Amino acid sequence: MTTPDTIKSDKVIWGLLGKNRGDSSQVEVLCQALGKEFGVEPVFKKLTCIKRFVVPNIFRRPSLNILSKADKQKLAPEWPDIIVGSGRKSVAVARWVKQQSGNKTKLVWIGRPKAPLDWFDLVITTPQYGLPDGPNIYQLPLPLVPHKTVVSALHRWQDLPRPWIGVLVGGARFPVQMDDHCIGQLGHCITAACEASGGTALVSTSPRTGRETGEKLQSLVPSGSDFYLWQKDGENPYQAILSNADRFIVTGDSASMMAEACHMGKPVEVFPLQRSNLWPRWGASNGFIAWLIAKGVLAPPRDISAIHDLLLERGLADVYGRKNRNGQVEEGCYNQDTELSVIVARVGKVMS
Repeated sequence: MTTPDTIKSDKVIWGLLGKNRGDSSQVEVLCQALGKEFGVEPVFKKLTCIKRFVVPNIFRRPSLNILSKADKQKLAPEWPDIIVGSGRKSVAVARWVKQQSGNKTKLVWIGRPKAPLDWFDLVITTPQYGLPDGPNIYQLPLPLVPHKTVVSALHRWQDLPRPWIGVLVGGARFPVQMDDHCIGQLGHCITAACEASGGTALVSTSPRTGRETGEKLQSLVPSGSDFYLWQKDGENPYQAILSNADRFIVTGDSASMMAEACHMGKPVEVFPLQRSNLWPRWGASNGFIAWLIAKGVLAPPRDISAIHDLLLERGLADVYGRKNRNGQVEEGCYNQDTELSVIVARVGKVMS
């Protein structure tokens, strides 16, 4: 990246934050990178939609009608040069701000806006959303995640044989499923990894795992594993596992969990959960269907397995049952900072 000394430092950057913590976290990460590039502090606007149902964006005019009076008052001059947002509900809000600025404001969107893609100066997406290629589309392999503070290893791990295999377990969230067969396969995956390496599994479940599923998995992992069964007020070792594991096995239901593991620069193996047959998989990179998607008329169903495919294709992670590199993933092969540099450069071109 260029340094703040070589560029103008009078840019105003707004980040629109919403209810979804994962989306807001990505907005914060990108805004901080842009702020560093332009030598300014980004301004974050926490907005809450007061309507349960919002009509599709292709039928919505630029407006603030989804916001409370207090939230509307947060949006006032000096109008920003750049807005970074995410999701679909705040699209009309961002367009309203752009309108007030005399179309000076550039719109940078993360994820899937469910709107005509040419409304935005840059759309930063990930594979599960199935957006078509385009001059204003940039596809990341994984969502953006903040840099994590390094946490010391737990005292009880000191005498556990290495390598430490960090196992991060999500759970069923439609359309993915986690039945007994899937749990058995995951238990086999963990056991095989420990036996092959002579190491120890450090397992952390999550709220989505559920207690019954967690207990079934706990009965299947090797004895001597450190197993954390999630509980609301429990001391969760998740961050310590991220900081100290030598390699990872991550269930493939959570894009952010896969991103956090890959971000650590250690070998990662993704364990895909089963997909419901009731949830179709389709998308289009070109042709008439792609045109309908680009115009905001169609939105392909979210397909988390598209991330697995891209991670495997780029050599960023192995996928259980689909290894094509003899089980070896090069350490440090995923570098989010490199991806951020590309995005920042793209925004710079939009601003020029």
